[in-house]
Amino acid sequence: LVSLGDLGRKDIRHEPGDAGTTKSFEDAKDFFDGFGLGQVELVSGNHDLEGLDEFDSDEENMKAWMECFDKSTPQFCKQVGDKTLLVGLSTTRFRDSPFSSHEVHIDANQVDWFLDVVKKHSHEDGWKICVFSHAPIMGSG
Repeated sequence: LVSLGDLGRKDIRHEPGDAGTTKSFEDAKDFFDGFGLGQVELVSGNHDLEGLDEFDSDEENMKAWMECFDKSTPQFCKQVGDKTLLVGLSTTRFRDSPFSSHEVHIDANQVDWFLDVVKKHSHEDGWKICVFSHAPIMGSG
């Protein structure tokens, strides 16, 4: 199971449970845990960084998201078969988006990490890589 982000309810009420709040992350984790699959892979969506009433920055919001889901980085890579990888890249800005909060921006650290994954798992060596993001990636290196 791979979640593509935007956890929490759609309508903003300025209360716990709104998209991008700790409660929305905890509720989503409880939901995913209910499948009994163990580790669920996920990437963040732009609205996962929308905890405006709870967090002062995208960085604080992302840190809370990562802590809730026991992630050390916003991205993931998981081998699921013979020379087959699932790779996920998370959007890392909402407030700081220069054009629109709806854009999906992958930061430079993730871009560098992704390029390294592709280099180490080349098509020429028989690797297949399925890449997940919340939406089409815009504004990235």
